[in-house]
Amino acid sequence: MLNALLVNDFQVPKARLDEIIKSLHELTIEIKHEGLDQIVSDLRLRVQEPFMFVVVGEVKVGKSSFINALLNSKTDICKVAPSPMTDTIQQIIYGPEHSEVALSPVLKRITYNEEILKEIAIVDTPGTNTIIGHHQEITEKFIPVSDLIVFVFEAKNPYRQSAWDLFKFINEEWRKKIIFVLQQKDLMNENDLTINVKGLRDFAKFQGIDDALIFCVSAKLEQEGLHNESGFAPLREYIRNHITGGKAALLKLLNNIDTCHQIIEKLSKGILIRKDQYQYDVEFRKDIQKTLDEHERISKNNINVLIENTIGAYDKATGLKRLELDKGLAFLSVLKRGISGLFNKSLSLHKWLQEFNQHFEISLNQALESKLQHTVKDISDSIQQMGQIVSLKIRNSKTILKNDLEIFTDIADRRADVMRDLQETFQSFLNNSENYYSKGLIKESSSLGPNVTTGTGIAIVGTMITALTHGAIFDITGGVLTTIGFLFAGVTLGFNKRKIMNQFDREIDSARIKLEHEIRTKLEAYVMNIKQKIDLNFSAFDQLLIKEHEEILRIESTKDQILTNLELLKNNLNNNTHQ
Repeated sequence: MLNALLVNDFQVPKARLDEIIKSLHELTIEIKHEGLDQIVSDLRLRVQEPFMFVVVGEVKVGKSSFINALLNSKTDICKVAPSPMTDTIQQIIYGPEHSEVALSPVLKRITYNEEILKEIAIVDTPGTNTIIGHHQEITEKFIPVSDLIVFVFEAKNPYRQSAWDLFKFINEEWRKKIIFVLQQKDLMNENDLTINVKGLRDFAKFQGIDDALIFCVSAKLEQEGLHNESGFAPLREYIRNHITGGKAALLKLLNNIDTCHQIIEKLSKGILIRKDQYQYDVEFRKDIQKTLDEHERISKNNINVLIENTIGAYDKATGLKRLELDKGLAFLSVLKRGISGLFNKSLSLHKWLQEFNQHFEISLNQALESKLQHTVKDISDSIQQMGQIVSLKIRNSKTILKNDLEIFTDIADRRADVMRDLQETFQSFLNNSENYYSKGLIKESSSLGPNVTTGTGIAIVGTMITALTHGAIFDITGGVLTTIGFLFAGVTLGFNKRKIMNQFDREIDSARIKLEHEIRTKLEAYVMNIKQKIDLNFSAFDQLLIKEHEEILRIESTKDQILTNLELLKNNLNNNTHQ
C-alpha cells in the first residue's frame, strides 16, 4: 500500500535525483561526449515534469488523432490533416488555459486544462518515415527522457521497416517501457485484426519483448462517442491501474534512475574499452623498454667479445715483439750493433730501436684492426636491430579505442595523434645520422667527420663504432710506443737490459688495462647514449599514459559514486513504497 510519500510532491527525492544527475552531467561534459551531455541535460530539466508519454510511429498512422481521443478533449489538441502536420515535437502538459510556446525550433509546448494532464504529459513526435530528414533524429533525441513509449502502428500494416528500426533503437539502446497501439481498427474486419495482433506480438517477441501489451483502438469511433467499440476503455484502465492515481510521480523517479543507469552503462562500456587501450599501451611501452634493455645486454656481450678478441690480439702482438726486443737487447747483439754503429749509423743500436718502434706500431695496429673488423659488426648490428625493431613495433601497435566509437572519440583522436607523431618522429630519428654522433665519444680528428654529414641514419652506426674503437686503440698504442721510445732513447752499451725489459712489461700491462677500459667505457657509453635517445622519442607517449591513468581513475571514481547514490535513492524509494 502506498504511504504518504507517494501522494506528496516528491520534492526531497527529486532534489536528490537532481544533484545526482548534475554530477552525471558534469561527468559527460568532462569526457566531452556531446550526445550524452545533451541527453543528461534534458533529463535534468525534466525531473520536475510529469510522467511523460512519448507517442511514436510512422506518418499517417493516426498518432495525433489517437492523442486527441485519449485526452477526450472537446477540441483537437493535436492538429489532424490529410498531409503530415507534426513538423515539431509537441509536448502537451497541464495548464489552466490553452497556450502554445515554441521552446526551440523543434520543440513546442502546449498547455490544456485536462484532468489527466495533472499526472501525465504527452509528447507527439514526427513520423519515422517522413520525407523531412531531421524528424527521426529529433524523435530519437527525445526517447531517453521518456517514461513510457506508446508505439502507434497502422492496424492494417504494422510491419513497416522504418517503424521497427525506431523500435530497435528504443528497446536496445534505452530499454524503455513500450506499449503497442494498433490505430484505425475501424478500417479492418475482426479476423484480419486478430491476425495482425498476433503478427505484431510475434514480431515483438522476436525483438525481445515476450508479453507485448497491445491495444487496438479507433480514434474515429472514440470521438464519435462509440466508447464501447473504440477500444480506448482497456487502454485507459491500464493507465489508471499502472500509472495514474498517485503512482506517476514515483514511477517517473524510478524511470529517471533507470535512465541514469543506462547512461552509466554506456559510459562503463566506453571506460572498459578505454582501459583495455590503456593496458595495451602500458604493455606496449614495457615491451619497447624490454627491447631496448635486451639489445643493450646483447651489445654489452658483443663488447665483451670484442674486448676479449682485441686483448688477445694485443697480447699476441706484444708477446712477439717482446721476444724480438729481448733477443735484440742480448749482450752480443748490442755489442755487435754498437761496434757496427761506429762505422755505419744505419747499423747502430739506436737505428735498430727506431725501426723496432715503427714495426711495433705497424704490427700492433694491424693485429688489432683485424680483430676489430671481425667483431665490431656484431655491436653495430645489435644497435641497428634495436632501432628497426622499435620502429616495427610502433607501426604494428594496436588501436582498440577507435574514433568511431560512441564514447571517448576525442580520447581516441588524441591517442591517434600521439601515435602518428611517434611513428613520424621516430622514423625521422632513424634516418638522421646526427642522432648517432657524439663529439664527446669521438676525437675531432676522427675520419668519421665527413661521414656524419653524408650518412643516412642508423646505417652509420658501424662506422661510428669502428671510429670509437680505433680511437681508443690508437691512443693506447701511441702511448705505449712513446714510452718505449723514451726508454730506448738513452740506451748505451752500459744499459741495464733487465731494467728495460721490466719497464717494457709494465708499460705493456698498463696499456692493456687502459685499452680494455677505454674500449669498454666508450662503447658502453655510446650504446647507452643511443638507447636513451631512442627512449626520448616516447616522451609524449609516456605523458599520454600518465594522463590516461589519472583520468581513468577519476572517471571511474565519479561513476562509482554516482551509481552508489542512485542505488541509495532507489532503495529508499522502494522501501518507502512497501512500508
